[in-house]
Amino acid sequence: MIIQWKDKIKQTDGVILRSFKRDLSVRESLDPAAVNKILRLLQRKAKLRDIGEISGHSFHVGAAVDLLDKGVPLERIMLRGGWKSENTALRYLRN
Repeated sequence: MIIQWKDKIKQTDGVILRSFKRDLSVRESLDPAAVNKILRLLQRKAKLRDIGEISGHSFHVGAAVDLLDKGVPLERIMLRGGWKSENTALRYLRN
């Protein structure tokens, strides 16, 4: 299915998840607000009420913590997370 989707959006690399315009043309990426809506819908369907509201931000921070737990150097975590400041990255990792 992914190969068919890549053919449909005429891409061989880059972002796979994308949104549609009203005329059903494919946009370049999925809007961050749409990611949050999708995650909240999936959370409701899975009846995960006791963990707090999840968001794209939750995944961003969680991925950084996973990398830290695996011993990945802070510089690489910063590159992956898009953080330019060590202070900002460390603030996320501490929480």
